[in-house]
Amino acid sequence: MTAGYSAATALGLFATLGPSAVPTQVEAVGGNATLAAVTVVAFFLSVLLAVFVTYRFARGYLRTRRRPLLYLTLGLLLLAPLPMFLRLAFGNVGGVSATERTVLVTASKLCGLLLVLGVVHR
Repeated sequence: MTAGYSAATALGLFATLGPSAVPTQVEAVGGNATLAAVTVVAFFLSVLLAVFVTYRFARGYLRTRRRPLLYLTLGLLLLAPLPMFLRLAFGNVGGVSATERTVLVTASKLCGLLLVLGVVHR
């Protein structure tokens, strides 16, 4: 930063230009704030539930040391919580396009399904 530049100057510039001058990755158009809040809460509840179920599978594997249960645990991890975390993480990174994010999440789900399918048809 230069010597004469401060946060107050930046805020003044922002107020002059307005919020439309700041590039954002997410744009919200219309809609209900309550619906948006319910959607966010539902997303985080589904993440917590997926992590809890995966944790229970992992505890079952650690207790029994059976290889199929390990594969089921990894498959479930790749199928449910990991894609949610990937969407959340890469949705907030400017250098990752929507197509790249979709391919990464889909690859995770596909690997998870293949692991679960391999255990079921073993």
